[in-house]
Parts: sequence; C-alpha cells; structure tokens
Amino acid sequence: MLIYHPAMDAYHCVFRLLLILENTDRIEIDKARILDFYVLFPSAILSARLPESMRSKRKALGSYKNPYRDPISPITSFHEICRVQEAAVQCIAATGLVDIEELSRGFLVRSDIKLSIDLSQSINNYISGNPILAEVILGDLFRIPLLGTDGLKHRTSLMEYRYDNV
Repeated sequence: MLIYHPAMDAYHCVFRLLLILENTDRIEIDKARILDFYVLFPSAILSARLPESMRSKRKALGSYKNPYRDPISPITSFHEICRVQEAAVQCIAATGLVDIEELSRGFLVRSDIKLSIDLSQSINNYISGNPILAEVILGDLFRIPLLGTDGLKHRTSLMEYRYDNV
C-alpha cells in the first residue's frame, strides 16, 4: 500500500518554504528548514523549549494536529526530510524565486519575481486558516536567533548548536 505524506513531497515543501519566504526578506537556510519542519508538524513545537513570552500560546498550539502522522521522533524525522528540503530549495532557486548569490552564502532571499495569483492565494488561505500557528512560526519562532545558546537550534534540539560561531 502506498501512503502519501507531505514530508516526502518536494513540491509541498516548496509551498511551505515559499510560505515562510513571503513573510520575510532574508532567512538562514537552517532556520527556514526548522520553521518548515514546524509548518509540517505543528504539534512538534510543544517539544521545543519555548521562550517565556511564548508560554501562553502552548495551549493553543496543542490544538493543531497533523492530518497525516506526527513524527515518532522529531529529531529523526527532521533529518529524514533534509534531502526533500534541499530539493525544494534547489527547485525554488531554479525558478529564480531566490537570489542565487545569497543562496551560496546560506541565506534564502526572495527575488523580485512575483508568485502566481493561485499560489499567493493558497499562501494567504493557509495563513488565514491557521492564524495562531502562522503567528508562532512566522513571527515568534522567526524572531529567535538561529545560533548559540538559547538560539533556535538549541531550543528545538533539531540541529547541533554547540559548535556554532556566534
């Protein structure tokens, strides 16, 4: 039996990354990967060590359930989707939606190319249909620095942080 899961769908990942990029001018690829993981598995945010300012949102985040299957191990699942995320980034780069020079420096920076009306509408529909999740992922988590102690890597335990140059 063949089972679909958006975690292994590069085009679904393209949508999620564009969702993140439409709400920022510049983002580190690693931070985009972490935020993408939480768009994919919103309930996994609860296992992260959230800042005190986000504690009040924990209860609301608990109501977001994945319509597919939540990861048994968030860390393992995060590493399993790495290749899918890399393929999605390359797909976005190939279409010219991100700056290639910035990509080579480890950043995703949106180019001036406009998204299609349908894609823009889908992104807006996602945000309006998931306002708390969008606020937490695209706002609160985005504002946490990626590197160092209490950075996003450290708080989520999805990536190694101890050897970061801060």
